[in-house]
Amino acid sequence: MTPTVGARLFGAVDPRNGERGGRATEAPCDDLRISLLGPVRAWRGQAEIDLGTPQQRTVLALLAAQGGPVPRDRLIDGMYGQRPPGCASGLVSTYASRLRKVFEPGRTPRTHPSVLTSGQGGYELRIDKGGVDVHAFASAVDQARERRELGDLHGAAGLFEKALSLWRGEPLSGIAGPWAQENRPILAEQRIGVMEERWALELELGRHAALTSELSAAVGRFPLRESLHALLMRALYRSGRQADALRAFAEARRALVAELGIEPCAELRELHRRILNSDRDDEPRATPLYSPGGGPGPGRPRMVRPGQLPPALRHLTGRDAPAATMAAALTAPARQGVPVCLVSGIAGVGKTALGLHVAHRVAEHYPDGQLYARLDGPLTEPAAVLGQFLLSCGMRVGDIPDGLEARSAAFRSLLVGRRILVILDGVASAAQLSPLLPGAPTAGVIATARRPLPVPLVTDHLPLDVLSPADAGELLALTSGRRRRTAPDDDWTRLAELCGRLPLALSSAAARLVERPAWTVAHLADRLADEGRLFTELKSGGAALKSAYADDRDRLGAERAWALRALAGTDAADISPESAAACLGVGVREAEELLESLVDAGVLGAPGMGVYGFQGLMRLFVRGCG
Repeated sequence: MTPTVGARLFGAVDPRNGERGGRATEAPCDDLRISLLGPVRAWRGQAEIDLGTPQQRTVLALLAAQGGPVPRDRLIDGMYGQRPPGCASGLVSTYASRLRKVFEPGRTPRTHPSVLTSGQGGYELRIDKGGVDVHAFASAVDQARERRELGDLHGAAGLFEKALSLWRGEPLSGIAGPWAQENRPILAEQRIGVMEERWALELELGRHAALTSELSAAVGRFPLRESLHALLMRALYRSGRQADALRAFAEARRALVAELGIEPCAELRELHRRILNSDRDDEPRATPLYSPGGGPGPGRPRMVRPGQLPPALRHLTGRDAPAATMAAALTAPARQGVPVCLVSGIAGVGKTALGLHVAHRVAEHYPDGQLYARLDGPLTEPAAVLGQFLLSCGMRVGDIPDGLEARSAAFRSLLVGRRILVILDGVASAAQLSPLLPGAPTAGVIATARRPLPVPLVTDHLPLDVLSPADAGELLALTSGRRRRTAPDDDWTRLAELCGRLPLALSSAAARLVERPAWTVAHLADRLADEGRLFTELKSGGAALKSAYADDRDRLGAERAWALRALAGTDAADISPESAAACLGVGVREAEELLESLVDAGVLGAPGMGVYGFQGLMRLFVRGCG
């Protein structure tokens, strides 16, 4: 089951009851409509409202998506990220004031209450939740799933169709900022997930022949979604087109092998076998996964096989040893506890790439599915992540308990006897990780974190360093499509060193060579040698590194941030407590304690006893902030 969308994505009110924290939200404007599932627009009745600049539209989108009070700081973060302008607070006030004027022309307190209110350090858009398409979408999807649970397949199909009819193109288009950038792909992913639910329901209703062209087009747009390939194969087979169904499997396998280097999942291979054998029953039987009162019964959820594993990178270089260690731990035939593999390392070192590579490698050992969560994204609280996991595994919304401990217990109970792989990407702390760990030894866990975490249940800790010079040059050549001999080895080595031998930076540099085929390796290296333009030159990879480095720096506090800038001003590759004491003007013992705290914070490395140093491109970033 696809996780509940819309309101829960943004942490907003439940669109079905309009409540948040037990307080009903006043909705004085029933004729106001706002669209977020496409270009951000608004209407009063049939007349469209001029929302003004993209910045004003961003403020409106944040308020409409939240469905309740939004602190000013959250609006600023959503618009500007970690580096807001000094006047950001005043700009937000200005945008809110302008929106209030276009929403409330000629309003007086006696005629009707305000649509956009302010107070307690934030703002609230008071609008009927049915008037915001993202909430209406969520409500229709929830109702469709409830109808399906009750056996009303025709009613469910109509509600799914109603939900999908609300989309008008790319969600949140016409606005900018980190909030829109983060949520745009999440909404798009949830849309295709709901489309898959609708198509599966249409197949249950026997409408397979009418779906083949629609599913073929969807497979063309999303060639790596195995669930779509399965739906197309079933639709073709049930339409009497066995040969076309087998050909669809061959095309799916060709795409997966070419793009990801992996074979189709066990479920898709099993479907292919059944079609090949002309099996009359091509639909696997579901078995109960969670049943609060014992065995399955009317309206109770049945097993849903989550398939949330993102695609893996095509090239993974220099990580054979840790990949083999993780794969062995996760596929051991006999084990006493849950294998929990923790990959740690600085930003851009390839933690996620390694984790996803291994997850795809061992996926067939976890036939009951894979769960994935980005813990440094929109969902960071363990209780919220557990709620999404429970939904994804088939638990009904009304059955999900409140509170972290109750949800964690329900999650562990739900996974008993199930071979499910859980991938937790970007864990920030032990407190965030521990509640998300299953208890049954049939499950497996892959977690990534910027620094080692003191979690007793971690069975294998794999710290990642930057790539060796040879592996870094190899990754550059592979991802750029250029052979090593097209440039002198010294040029490849220099380019790799300028990228800090970080896989993320190396891949971004390789992408620049692909974009600019006339550039030589030496020319790109010369451009990156200018410290002031390096992060900009690396495009998206440079922006991601700067954002991660900024997060690490902002958590340090004023004193440690000052010390980090002072240390970055030196050119020495290695920093000793004695040299740090001289640089900072403190005693050796105090300097050593400070260096250790910077290592714990993940902004310095400790390659040897009493030896410290900057990793990756952190030194250049800190210098640029000085």
